[in-house]
Amino acid sequence: MKKITGLLIASVFVGAVLSSCGDKYVPLTEEQKTAKADSIFTATSEAYKAEKEAACAAEMQAKVEAKVQELTAAAATATN
Repeated sequence: MKKITGLLIASVFVGAVLSSCGDKYVPLTEEQKTAKADSIFTATSEAYKAEKEAACAAEMQAKVEAKVQELTAAAATATN
């Protein structure tokens, strides 16, 4: 019986120590929520925009090269 009581007291003590350490939960205000959401959106949108611009530039370059090859081939057959 003493072991059970000792174990119970020890587990209550450990639980009290663990629950008292660390920061307490403080909910965010509406302004903090809005600022956090805006910062996440801004960071994400900048990366997305850069990715899409790079993809567009690469696609445009590929189309230009394809058209140049097509016109070069057409000019070569026209001169023959």
